[in-house]
Amino acid sequence: MRIAWMFAVLVSVLASAAPTVAGERFLAQPQLATDCQSALISATTPFAQKKLKQLDKCAMAAFKCIETVAPNDEADVDPIDACLEKASGLCAKTVDVITAEEKKLTDAIVKACAPLAPEELLRADGVGFEVIAPDCLDLGVTVEDTATAAACIVRQHECAVEQMYLAEHPRAGELFGLVDADLGPDSCLDDLGGPGSGVEDLKLGRRLAQCEQGVTKTGGGFVATKLKSIGRCLGAVFDCVQLAPHDDACIAKAKSMCDKAFSTVEASALKVEPAVTKGCGAIAFDQLLADTGLDYQALIDEETCIPLGVSDLATVPHYATCLYREHECAGDDILRFTVPRAAELLGLVGRTLPGSFFCIPPEDF
Repeated sequence: MRIAWMFAVLVSVLASAAPTVAGERFLAQPQLATDCQSALISATTPFAQKKLKQLDKCAMAAFKCIETVAPNDEADVDPIDACLEKASGLCAKTVDVITAEEKKLTDAIVKACAPLAPEELLRADGVGFEVIAPDCLDLGVTVEDTATAAACIVRQHECAVEQMYLAEHPRAGELFGLVDADLGPDSCLDDLGGPGSGVEDLKLGRRLAQCEQGVTKTGGGFVATKLKSIGRCLGAVFDCVQLAPHDDACIAKAKSMCDKAFSTVEASALKVEPAVTKGCGAIAFDQLLADTGLDYQALIDEETCIPLGVSDLATVPHYATCLYREHECAGDDILRFTVPRAAELLGLVGRTLPGSFFCIPPEDF
């Protein structure tokens, strides 16, 4: 799927570099196109941040119950069960918040893009949704207008964020099941088969919880930086293409902005491994692998890291590299659905999506 998309983008990049010819098409409503694209970019980062936060709020509440609460078989209600019952109420609220955020994202897209003619929303020289139409079909959405474009974006963003969180917290799907928190039939937060219980050593359990909190904070921070920075870059180039076509000065200014954006993302990426190692490095790795711990073994069993070029998951730095690369690739996918012309636009300023080197779809690996 992605190979075909990359070929289509290559063709569009080459076409964009061609000189102006008689009969060249321009949008009838370029300002409306930039308004639409700007709104898409502006809505994406807050959605990803808020959803990651809500997923973590629920999963960590359940995780602390099984890792840091002592059982008592003589109590009328086992303390772990009581804790999980309380977590269940909290998780029901988080699911409601996530649902509301998904609707908010849909509404923002429709409001900003509905004034634009559907043809110009779809055209490869417009907002460009025809570029990702095959990927939307894979998600069960035929893109024909603003409503269906919004449906495709939201469905992809939902799944990408859940997959990012699953890389941060492999037991997340299992934990959501423990508290009966239902994200819906299309959820990508898979239950990877954990035992539903934690370690016997509560001191170790508290260390595991602290480690996990550090991982999710680090991962979420990197993703937010990436989406915000690269999104700003893409928006600037898109404005040039639509409002000042063939204006070298506009592209030069956008390139300067993009160079700064990429430097910011690169600096953030370099912080991932040290931060994860600081929070988790003192814990024996077999405890991180254990299904009663953080269950990194599930990432090995699912071969999550192999397509990302991390074939051996035997140390915390190995895991941190996998985490970073997964987030880089998931972030790239979010960006190319948010800005369908992303690869073409970045080509105009001499850039590619940051994870292009190692983001290989599993089916093509």
